[in-house]
Amino acid sequence: MTLPNFLRAVVCACFAATAGHASAAQANTAAAAPQAVAAKAMVEPVPLATLGNLSGPLRLGGESNSRALSIPVSAREQVRSATLHLVATNSVSLLSDRSELAVRVNDRTIAQMQLSSRQPELTADIRVPPELLRPGYNSLAFAVAQHSTENCEDPNSPELWTEVDTSASTLQIQTELKPIAPVLGDLDDLIDPKQEHGRSIAIVAATHPQNDHQLESGALLAQGVALRLRYLAANLRVQDVRPGAGSGVLPGMALASLSGSDVLLFGTRDALRPVLDPHVAAHIEGAFLGIYPKPDDPHRFVLVVSGLDDAQVELAARTFAHSELPQPRRNEMTVTALDEARIARYAAHHVISGTQPHPFKELGFTSRTLSGADHIDLDVMLPADIYAPEDAQVTLDLNFTEGAKMRQDSVLNVYLNNRFEQVIALDQQQGAVLRHYRVSIPLRSFRSGPNVLSLRPVLVPLLSDHCMLRETRNLLLTVFDDSSLKLPPASHFTTLPDLRRFAQSEFPYTVNPDGAGLALQLAARDDDTLSAAWNLMGKLAQKQGWPLTAAQVTAGAVESGRQAILVGSVGALSHVAWQGAPWVPGHVTTVAYNPDSDSPADEKEDAGLWQSLRSRIAGAKPAAGEPSASVLSADTALSRQLLVMQYQGSTGNTVTIFTASNAAELGEGIERLIEPNYWDNLGGDVSLMSFDRPDLWTGRSGASYHIGGLTAYDRLGFELSRHPWWGYVALIGLLASLAVLSTVLLRRYYRKHHAGSQD
Repeated sequence: MTLPNFLRAVVCACFAATAGHASAAQANTAAAAPQAVAAKAMVEPVPLATLGNLSGPLRLGGESNSRALSIPVSAREQVRSATLHLVATNSVSLLSDRSELAVRVNDRTIAQMQLSSRQPELTADIRVPPELLRPGYNSLAFAVAQHSTENCEDPNSPELWTEVDTSASTLQIQTELKPIAPVLGDLDDLIDPKQEHGRSIAIVAATHPQNDHQLESGALLAQGVALRLRYLAANLRVQDVRPGAGSGVLPGMALASLSGSDVLLFGTRDALRPVLDPHVAAHIEGAFLGIYPKPDDPHRFVLVVSGLDDAQVELAARTFAHSELPQPRRNEMTVTALDEARIARYAAHHVISGTQPHPFKELGFTSRTLSGADHIDLDVMLPADIYAPEDAQVTLDLNFTEGAKMRQDSVLNVYLNNRFEQVIALDQQQGAVLRHYRVSIPLRSFRSGPNVLSLRPVLVPLLSDHCMLRETRNLLLTVFDDSSLKLPPASHFTTLPDLRRFAQSEFPYTVNPDGAGLALQLAARDDDTLSAAWNLMGKLAQKQGWPLTAAQVTAGAVESGRQAILVGSVGALSHVAWQGAPWVPGHVTTVAYNPDSDSPADEKEDAGLWQSLRSRIAGAKPAAGEPSASVLSADTALSRQLLVMQYQGSTGNTVTIFTASNAAELGEGIERLIEPNYWDNLGGDVSLMSFDRPDLWTGRSGASYHIGGLTAYDRLGFELSRHPWWGYVALIGLLASLAVLSTVLLRRYYRKHHAGSQD
C-alpha cells in the first residue's frame, strides 16, 4: 500500500501471541450465533443523477459518443438482481436504420436499442446480469452511433444528439449481506460507503464517559468510521453497555437494542470483563483492537477497542482513526506505539500554499492525452484565509505536446470555476513539444477555499471542406503532470464569522490538520449530546481527510489558544457560552438578511477572491432611507430546529455553537446537518435548520472581526480598501504638498536670478 509522504504514519504493533485461542473464541462465537438467514435489501430505485452526481440530462452528441457512470458494489454484499430503467430522448433528425444506443456494464454490452426519428421517446427496462457487478466501482456506459444522412455527414452536426433523462432513469439493485469472518485488514470493506444494505454503526461504551480520555476515545472512533465512509455521513448511534444474557464474544451483554448494527465497543479491560469472553479479555495486555462476528448476527461485526487504562484505550482508538494505515490480516492486535505523521499547517484538504511550484501531480493529476471532446479539471484548494494585493498573479507553468496538421485557430482554453480566464494558441502545424509555457491568472479570480481549474482544448482539422474526409485522429494534445501552479506571496488574513467557509474547509479549526488548535466542548454527557458531538467530529475529519487526533474533546474548560466548538442544548449551555453570541434563543435579537451582502447563502458563485474579501471588509453604509437589508427583531425560541452560530468568544477565539431546544433534537439535528444538502448550505454567522424544511435559513446578526496577520504592504492595501477616502485624502495632501513645494522653489529661483532685474 503506497501512501503520500504527508500521510505516512508508523505503527508498532504486537500481534496476539495466542492466535489459537482467538480463533477458538471466534469459532465459539460463530457456533453460538443463531443460524439467521441474511436479510435481503430491496433498495429503492436510485436515479442515475444520484449515481453520477449530475444536475441534468446525460447528453450524447456527435456521430459517436459515450458517457459512463460508476455503480458501487460492496465486498460485504452479494448482488442477487439488478434492473436498469432507462428513459431517453433522441433527435427527430436521426436515421433509424443507422442510429443506435448501446448500454454496457464493465465494457460488456447488455442491451442495444434503435434510435428512431418517428419514436424519439425511448423507455426500456434492462436486466443487468448480477455476475457482471463486481465488488468496487463498476462502469455503466451509454454509447451512441448517430447519423442524419447517408452522404457527406458532419460528425459534429448539431442534430446528432441523444439525451438520457438521469432523473427518470433509475437503477435498482437487490443485495444481501454475506456472512463474515472479519479480520482487522478488512475494516475498509466492512465500513464501506458502497454498501447498499442498511448501514448502522453503534459506538458502545463499557461505562458512561466521564473524563476527557473517554470522550476523546469515542470521538476518535467516530472519525475512523467517517474517514472510511469518505463521502457519506456516518450517523452513529451511541449508548452504554447493557448487561444481559448474550453469547459468543459478548456473553454478558444484551444485544436486542443493537439489532441490525455493527458495534464498536470501547472501554478498559476491567470495565469490559463483565460482558466480554474471558479468553478475549485475557489477550488485553495493552492498547488492544479485536474484531469478531456479532453473536446474534453472523453478517455483522463487533470491534473491541480496549486497554489496561483510559490512555491505552485512547491509543487503540487513535490507531483505528488512522484509516490510511494498513491493518494486519488478523482478528486481534496489541498496539505498542503510534508515531503519527507531522503535517504542516494548512496542509489538509490538499491545500496549496507558499510560493514554491506545485506540480499537477500533487493536485491528483496524471499525464493525459486529450482529443477535442476531452477536458481536464484540476481541484485547486487555496487556504481559506489567503490575502494578497489585487494585482497578484497565479502562474501556470505548462508542459504539453500538441499534434500536427491542426488549423491555426486551434486553442487550449483555460477556465476557472467555469469562467474563461486565459487562452493558449495551438498554431504549430508541424506539431510541437512545449516546455514551461507560462500563463498568468489574477489571484483575485480565485475563491478562498475550493476552486476548479479547467483546461479545455478546441482542436480544428486542417481540412474540413464539404464532402471531404475529415481526419481527426491527429487532433491530440498531451498535458504532462510535471506542469505546475505557483502562488504569489500572500498573507493569512481574513474576516470572520463565516459559516460557509467553516463548512467548506472547517476554518479556522483545522489550520493545524491534527486538530491542535481545536477544542470541542460538550455542555452535557447524555447519549444524545455525545452522539451529536461525535458525529460532528467525524464530519470534520471526513471533510479534511485526516483524523483530528490532537483536538481537545471535553465537558470542562477549553484550553487557552484553542478555537472552540460548543455542542449542547439551550438549557445545558452556561451563561458564559452565550457571551458574544449574535442570537440567544428566547431573548430579543436583531437579524439582517441582505441579498447584496456577503452572506454565504447569497454570495455570487463567480465572485472572485479579492471582490468577495473586499465586500466583507469594506463595511459600506447604506444611504439614509435606503435600507440594504431586511431586519427582524424578535424573541423567537427554538422548536424542532437546530441553530448554528459563529462569533468571537470572550477570550478572542472563534466560537461555533450547535444547539437545539433539547438534547434529543440536538442529536437529530446534527444527524441531518452533516448530510451534504444541509452542510454545504451553511452561511452567514447564523444558520437555522428546521426539521420540517429541506433547506437552511441563513443571515447575519453579529459583529465581524479579523483573524491572521498582514505584511506592512498588505496592511496598507487592506486599510485603503476599508477606507478608500484615506487614499483620496492622501492624494490631495500629496498634490497640495507638491504645489507648495513648487511655489517655494519657483520663488527661490526668481529671487536668485531675477530679483535685481527690471521690466
